[in-house]
Amino acid sequence: MSVLHDRISAYLDAYFEAWNAYDVPAMRALWDESEDNPVYLAEECAPHHGWDAILAYWGVDRSQSERLLTWRDLSVTHASTDVAIAFFHANWSTYIPGNRLYPRPFGGPVRITMVLRKKAEGWRAIHYAEAPLASIIQLREAHEAAVDPALHERLAAKGIRY
Repeated sequence: MSVLHDRISAYLDAYFEAWNAYDVPAMRALWDESEDNPVYLAEECAPHHGWDAILAYWGVDRSQSERLLTWRDLSVTHASTDVAIAFFHANWSTYIPGNRLYPRPFGGPVRITMVLRKKAEGWRAIHYAEAPLASIIQLREAHEAAVDPALHERLAAKGIRY
């Protein structure tokens, strides 16, 4: 492994430790605050462009929730002397007490790409994007397979084709 790989690994350990504690100041400290247009894309929502949007996303009260985020399989590219591109797999798990839709813990795998800039204090993120796996397609297919055949017959009788 390279020195860059080791440093980005240490960065990710610190970043996910901050996320698991939901320590927003610690999370923010691992970003390059001099970046005018940071981008943060969580899998469940539209992209957040700029500090106001990112801080609004992070500013949701999650104090009652529990979370565990883990990462693995880092691949890192030195794009220039002060820019690195990291790609890795992660898994998120969360529990939101009182959530009607998900009364039990839930989670899932994602793939993540981060662009980091080397600063005097170390590597800092400027771009983060999560890409969900195709499990959403599997979920849709499971929902479609659970449809009562009588509904398909009723739709066909009305001329509805899909």
